[in-house]
Amino acid sequence: METGPSDPGGNPQPGRPSLPMRAPEVSGIQLCPVCHGKMRQTAEICPHCGAEKHFGATPWEAVRFTLGGLVIGILFTIVTRAGWAVGAVAILACVTIAFIVCQSRHGHRWMKRP
Repeated sequence: METGPSDPGGNPQPGRPSLPMRAPEVSGIQLCPVCHGKMRQTAEICPHCGAEKHFGATPWEAVRFTLGGLVIGILFTIVTRAGWAVGAVAILACVTIAFIVCQSRHGHRWMKRP
């Protein structure tokens, strides 16, 4: 059903063409970033392609960052010629910082299941 424009009181104004009603917007639907199929906004798995929403780093990324922190800590200890206690603290600090950076760097993302 088409409705015509009206004045603030709700009475139709003569002489102006009527416009079709706008369809309501659907706010609970989003497109899958992998296959672009429609799915619910709260979905964790795409029903079309099976892509899954991941939070944080994958295990391989966590291992890479942690090993990188270990290497940086060891290099710092060697370059500064620190003692074993300072070296152990430096290595522990670098590994911890690398792990935290790894977790915060990867927010959430959609990954296709293998």
